[in-house]
Amino acid sequence: MLTDEWIRETCLALPGSDELFKEEWNSTLYRIGGKYYAMRGTNKEGEQILTLKCDPLLADEYRERYEQIVPGYYSNKAHWNSILLERGGLEAEFVAGMIRHAYERVRSGLTKKVRDTLPEA
Repeated sequence: MLTDEWIRETCLALPGSDELFKEEWNSTLYRIGGKYYAMRGTNKEGEQILTLKCDPLLADEYRERYEQIVPGYYSNKAHWNSILLERGGLEAEFVAGMIRHAYERVRSGLTKKVRDTLPEA
């Protein structure tokens, strides 16, 4: 199973990443340049989720292929997916790739000025 510690270590290993606990959401956000690319929390049913930014075409493909991946909870459904963590079945390497993809999507969307202040990716 993908533990909170594994998720934290994987996200914070990405250059320039930081984390912020958002109390009103009871969730941990992982950010680059002040913009979040991952959110670890729960959905309204209380299920443990990891929500990640994703290319819309890839997001649809993942949802069709994996029952554990659903449209992003409390997010723009076209650009975010949520992984239902308690269902298991996804390899850590695959999820690490999804995290890296989310990070890169957000990082590439930052202004050049902000990107120039970040460590090399």
